[in-house]
Amino acid sequence: MLKEWFRMKLKAAVIYLLSFLFLCVMFTTCYYLSYLHALNELNKKAVERKDQLYELTQNTEPTNAADITSDDTVAVSESEIPTVKPTTKYTLQIYDMKTDTMETQNLNPPADLVGLTREQVISYLSDYMDNMPLSEYNKGLISDELVSFTADEITIKKTYHEDFVPSRYYVAVKDGYVVVYNSDLESVYQYTEIEAKKLPEEDRIALSKGIYVNSKEELYSLLESYSS
Repeated sequence: MLKEWFRMKLKAAVIYLLSFLFLCVMFTTCYYLSYLHALNELNKKAVERKDQLYELTQNTEPTNAADITSDDTVAVSESEIPTVKPTTKYTLQIYDMKTDTMETQNLNPPADLVGLTREQVISYLSDYMDNMPLSEYNKGLISDELVSFTADEITIKKTYHEDFVPSRYYVAVKDGYVVVYNSDLESVYQYTEIEAKKLPEEDRIALSKGIYVNSKEELYSLLESYSS
């Protein structure tokens, strides 16, 4: 009787195990097919975006006879303009000038770059430097440049040097008083005895959002204006 019970339990366990493996295979297959479908849709959208950009450039062609190119000029076909696709190999080089070391990362291309041409990527990187995140500023980002560009592979190089980060301070309000933080937004550089409620409304609004200053001279000038 015990042997028969054990045999039934073993049979049930085998059935459960096979059912579990079958479900795993089924879900994995469904996930893989969904991934391929999504990747295909991203490629389609990238191509559509490229086509739209091409149409915009065609609509702005000059109508003046003097501006029309000669027959000897061969127009570049839209299919020949390489753009970044979701399947494009994206290599990020991170160079630390202080230690003279290079780190290379192979990643998926950022969503902001998908569908962009070489010139558009260069423009994007330029805008990124002009409006870089605070985290990049604090790490000492010096340059963000395009090293190479093809439809199959793109390489971008970021150069950092922490010693080139100037002193920067963040002025805000804490517990009703004006407080000066370091650029990491966490460590306090200076507590003041300036009460926020005694400041003009314009200053209180600015402090509620936080004020960045780039030097000690600018910082002390700002604090002095609050004290006067």
